[in-house]
Amino acid sequence: MIYLDHAATTRVKEEALNAMLPYLREQFGNPSSLHGPGLAAKKALRSARERIAAVLGCEINEILFTSGGTESDNQAIKGFLLANPAKGKHIITSAIEHPAVLRTCEFMKRFGYELTVLKPDVNGIISAKDVERAIRPDTALISIQYANNEIGVVEPIREIGETAEERGIAFHTDAVQAVGQLPIDLKTLPVTMLSASGHKFGTPKGVGFLYVRNGTKLEPLLHGGPQEKRLRAGTENVPSIVAMAKALELTAGVATGTYVQTLRDHMEARIRAEIPDIIINGAAAPRLPGSLSISIGGVEATSVLVFLDLAGIAASGGSACSSAENKPSEVLQAIGREEPYLSGTVRFTFSADNTLEEADLAADVLRETVMKLRTARF
Repeated sequence: MIYLDHAATTRVKEEALNAMLPYLREQFGNPSSLHGPGLAAKKALRSARERIAAVLGCEINEILFTSGGTESDNQAIKGFLLANPAKGKHIITSAIEHPAVLRTCEFMKRFGYELTVLKPDVNGIISAKDVERAIRPDTALISIQYANNEIGVVEPIREIGETAEERGIAFHTDAVQAVGQLPIDLKTLPVTMLSASGHKFGTPKGVGFLYVRNGTKLEPLLHGGPQEKRLRAGTENVPSIVAMAKALELTAGVATGTYVQTLRDHMEARIRAEIPDIIINGAAAPRLPGSLSISIGGVEATSVLVFLDLAGIAASGGSACSSAENKPSEVLQAIGREEPYLSGTVRFTFSADNTLEEADLAADVLRETVMKLRTARF
């Protein structure tokens, strides 16, 4: 199988798996216990927190462990707004956010919050100027993603963060697609909160973290024990947290982005040359190095994906989190994509595990599949 769906999830890195195994077998203690096995688990948690903080350039106590990106987004948005009711009743976000952000912001309307949803330009960029124009005296929180999960566009997070900081407004960014792919230095990046999910960079599913700048007040969503500075009750997932720290370390300082982008660009060039009537989504904007979203006229993405799968190539029609809903992509609609391209969009996402030969084979199969499907329509 040629796996080209790394935006959906990634293979667990061998080093991360090896790092977690002792905490599944020998050192399986509860980190809240005071005996030897418990203290060993607690030490492992602290070490993992230190290593993640070192990679991202933040303080140790600014890392809050969660079950993944969705929980991190919920904790950031609900937790901040519920803990800071005097900040205001207005939220700014964008139309191309992950559902974990959009649905959470919409949920907060039940508590009297008003929501401004910004439209991107045709390339998927959320303008810092548009954010600035949307700010009101009662704006409490801005939440704009770091990089889009469907089309791979990287947003101007620094400029948006500076705008928020100048106005004294909390700024959250869903960086689930960016962490592990792009260099992030929280010492200089003006964000209040940042969400990440381990399975996007080589960790088992079910673990993530939320960066919370010191001094930020949050309301816990899970109540119970005193874990995670009393912000997230429940016994910590020590094995996966250890694996996440190891996997993130493996991404730091490793120049794989250029190689991955070479694979993406090679396949993109072939598609442009060999398949007529296509649109490369976000092509004129900064993109994640391995992201390639193609809207193809005259075909249905579901049919394309079936043929690709039969040929041993794994791709997707967009976000894996929303593909089961069988409805048009909100992201593609927001950037103005219409039929026949809207329902003919396929996403390929590369990693350093892929090869140029795989990119060529995927291009070959895609070309043949599109020709076959288009011919069958007439």
